[in-house]
Order: sequence, then C-alpha cells, then structure tokens
Amino acid sequence: MNTPSLLTGLGCMAASLLMFRMARQESANRKRASELRLKPIRDVKNGLCLTEGMIEDGTTIETPYTGTASVWYRYSATKRQKRQGSQKLEDVVIASGVRSCPFVLKDATGRIEVVPDGGTVAAYPHQRTLKSQSGKNASIADRVKKLKAQDRQNHPEGEKKPFFRKIESEPEPLDIPDDLEELAPGSPEIRNTHKKYYEQWVQPGDRVFVMGTVASGGRNTPLKIEKNGKTGPLFLSTTAEDLTAGAFGKNAMVAVLASGAFGIVGMVLILMGLGVITI
Repeated sequence: MNTPSLLTGLGCMAASLLMFRMARQESANRKRASELRLKPIRDVKNGLCLTEGMIEDGTTIETPYTGTASVWYRYSATKRQKRQGSQKLEDVVIASGVRSCPFVLKDATGRIEVVPDGGTVAAYPHQRTLKSQSGKNASIADRVKKLKAQDRQNHPEGEKKPFFRKIESEPEPLDIPDDLEELAPGSPEIRNTHKKYYEQWVQPGDRVFVMGTVASGGRNTPLKIEKNGKTGPLFLSTTAEDLTAGAFGKNAMVAVLASGAFGIVGMVLILMGLGVITI
C-alpha cells in the first residue's frame, strides 16, 4: 500500500465533492438571478431583489492593517515558501478573514438597510497591498497584548471566564507589523516581496449593486436586505454583471470542471495507493 498516494487521493476526492457542492450552489444562484430585474430601492418588495445605490455615511469598522473606515472588508497575508513536495516558491496564504457591519444603501428613490452577515462580496471597490519595511513580523509581546485585549472584549470584567476558553484571532489578524507601507499596484516589488499583507474594502460613498432577500424590521429603515438560507444568498459587487445569470452560470461550469478534474486525479491516486494500478 502506498500511503502518501492514498491520502492525497482522498484529499482530492474531498476537494471534488466540495467543488461539486459549489457548482450546485452557483447553479441555484443562476436560476435566481435569471428571475430578477434591477429595481430602484423604492420598488423593492419582500423576497429576493436586485438593486443598487450609494452607501450612506454611518457606522463603520476599521480595516486591520491601515485603519481605513469601511462597512465590509477582507484581509489576508501571504508568505513565499515551498509547498510540500515542491521546490518552487509560491505565495501561500497564512492568514485571512472577513468582517462587516450593517449599512444603509440609498438612491434617488429611497433608503434601505443592508445586513451583511453571511454575505459575499463578488468585487471590492478598493484594495491595497502592503509590506513591512523591516521585513519583521509583529512581536510576541504585541500579539499577546492583542490576545488579552480580545479576551477582555469577549469576557468583560465581572463576567466569569471559562478555564478552557478559546481566544479567537478572527476577525482581526494578530500579526500586524508597525511599519507597514503600501506597494504600488503592478510593481516588481509586489512579485518579489517575501511576505505581503492585503486589504480589500467597501466604504461609505461607494456605489454598489446588492442581491439579497428583502424583509421587514431594519434598524435604520423599515425594510432590510439580508441573507436568507431558504430563499437566497446575499451578494454585493461594484458591477451588475457580477450578479447576472451568466456570471453565476460561468462559475458553476468552472466548479463542475474542477470537480471532475479532482475526482479523476483522486480516483487514480487511490487506486495507486491500494496497489490496484502502478505507474
């Protein structure tokens, strides 16, 4: 028995199932999108909708690396290293996370609250890439300090803390060097930097398209747009094309092809691992 081949094959089969599930989700989104038409905020009604507007000034959250005011952001950090079994250097993701807060979308006809929980941003309006000038990571002392601050936030003073409790590093990263600088888009430095930090965000003043479920009970407006597991997802993008049936259909096709490829490779590796076939 070839154990490495067998384990790798099982991993490929798991990836195949994951991609197949994604293909089914994208196919369902394609069907939903095909039944929608872009409407002004005034005309949206309970149920799935597609609308657009500008994000109104209000409550914001700060991006972790630069403290930029936003309503929805994604961060990640990559490090150039060799993957197992390869001598080629690649950018491997070592940290990532997403955070958002409710915001109000407005157009010439009205206002509606958007609750981003569980939603997806198809395309962020803003992004930046950064590096540490010194190339160093955040110190252990700084990380411990941040962990303690998170622990105090999760368990305020006076609240009994479980002895075996998990201190989450999400949605904020712990490794934030104090000498980060932005890299110019497309510069050679972006390709050659050993460790990079990324931010993508949506902020007040941005004009965006939103696909989601309209319901009553917004905190700031009579209606709200949210994700509903039974009737549909929540998507935000800078362009309407990202939320069309064609776009979701293309995503589904890519996922189907990836699922098939992973499945074939996985089956071959499993058979090799069991000794059924040899190469």
